[in-house]
Amino acid sequence: MDMMKIENTVNDIVLVILNDSAPFERVGIGIDQFYTRVVGYDEFGVWLEHPNFEVIISENEEGKPLPPDKVKREHHNASVYIPWRNVASLVHFPNREGYDFPSPFERHVGFRADEK
Repeated sequence: MDMMKIENTVNDIVLVILNDSAPFERVGIGIDQFYTRVVGYDEFGVWLEHPNFEVIISENEEGKPLPPDKVKREHHNASVYIPWRNVASLVHFPNREGYDFPSPFERHVGFRADEK
């Protein structure tokens, strides 16, 4: 096995273990362990794919609140930044089939805000 480097995880599925998920609940991360794709990194943190990021449109173009029946919920593919200080561990599976992009994978990738 070659020496592992963080750049080897880009575009791969990893298990992310956070020290605490509470700071990320507002961006849809409500659990401290999840599988997702690494989309980038720098010296300050890691960018993770969030394939079902919810955007709530509750104001009109003038910034006035919409009536409840006009509020829209949109879901988008997004990248979420996690500072290194919040990452307890990243688990990479370099030889596991389906965990390398663009191979299909069987496990749900992303976040579930309703679990803790």
